[in-house]
Amino acid sequence: MNKNPTSDAMATTFRAARDGARAAAKAAAHVACLYLIEANGGRGTIHETWRGEGPDSWCKMAAPGIDAHILTESLGDRARVVFRCLTDAEYERIRAGAEDRNACHHDEECDCDDAPWPALAELVVPGTSEVGFRDGEVRGQVTRGASSSTLDLTLDDEPVGEVAALIRLARGDR
Repeated sequence: MNKNPTSDAMATTFRAARDGARAAAKAAAHVACLYLIEANGGRGTIHETWRGEGPDSWCKMAAPGIDAHILTESLGDRARVVFRCLTDAEYERIRAGAEDRNACHHDEECDCDDAPWPALAELVVPGTSEVGFRDGEVRGQVTRGASSSTLDLTLDDEPVGEVAALIRLARGDR
């Protein structure tokens, strides 16, 4: 048996580095949840997530009307967020703020969509509309129920800082 002590040491070092990176990402995800709770005026709780209950995530921030899963495919810095039962005014604040924050700064020949979020006038009929990125990729969706005066907004993969800003916009904070 030809055992190479250098290979064993490298394998151990690799496992330690991998486990350290995983622990750091999980810690960042928990801090991200705390950041979102702070953005929500201190309301919310952090939950461990399990496979099959939603997107693969490190953890979830849950508050009345908001769930934000911190995605495992990130370093604890991206989230899938669901805003439930938004009023028209809350949605409009989020839409206007997000479009302003993500305004296109390309040249005149750019193919970016000038209004990637559906306007309220487009959401009066029950159904689901896509929310796009400026480059045309789908960002998420907004849904109005059949007998609902509220909207549900799902954004699939957002930077945590952007989610915090959207939570503040929904609350009416600047």
